[in-house]
Amino acid sequence: MDAAKALLAESGISGTNMIEIADRAQVSRASLYNHFRDKHEVFVALVETELERIATLAMIAQSRGDALYMISREISSHPGLQTALQTDGDIMAAALTAREHKVWVEIYSQLAKIFATDVVGVGLILRWLMGQVTAPLSDDHSKQQAKRLASIL
Repeated sequence: MDAAKALLAESGISGTNMIEIADRAQVSRASLYNHFRDKHEVFVALVETELERIATLAMIAQSRGDALYMISREISSHPGLQTALQTDGDIMAAALTAREHKVWVEIYSQLAKIFATDVVGVGLILRWLMGQVTAPLSDDHSKQQAKRLASIL
């Protein structure tokens, strides 16, 4: 996953292939293909890993506002996400609108657990976070909005 994360930040999804992932990870290509059918499966696994990492950080935050702020900063400063938005707009647009994908189901589940909120609350959080994927807020604005959003939840 570290190799895929680094390559995503450097070249985006389209600019990366399985050979590069295997070489950077120092594993055989056969081994990589035993675990993943193609690079898209690798990147889905990477998203799942990053989701788990960010959710863990949010769970230990001191408050809902702190958790929201931390998630927003992780998303808006993620080098792989920034590169993918610049180089793979069509892939990212499809990913951001694919609500039935297992990753989205996990995102909803994690947000509901972290913030102990219902579908409406999760929807509000997601809309706020999705805006930050494409147009990140400044650090101060992110803190202010996280605090406001937390008070609404």
